[in-house]
Amino acid sequence: MARSEFRFVVDGVDLTTDQQSLIASEIQKAGLNALSVAGSKLTNPLSVGHANLKLRPEWYGLWVIDGPFADDLGQKINDLGFWMQR
Repeated sequence: MARSEFRFVVDGVDLTTDQQSLIASEIQKAGLNALSVAGSKLTNPLSVGHANLKLRPEWYGLWVIDGPFADDLGQKINDLGFWMQR
């Protein structure tokens, strides 16, 4: 399984919690758009990520998983059986 990782680091800038969350959300959108612009061939992608600052900071961002692992992980998430209405 191939893996490419991209990071965006802001150093020396004081950001509020709201600003950090907004930036994380925008980076997620930009990452998904970049996959489209690059013409990546995804078969059954699963996107997992968050911008919630109350969770662990090393989990910020977005993971796009494709292929058999995405199928397996997606099924495990479905097996949890939770659904949140917005």
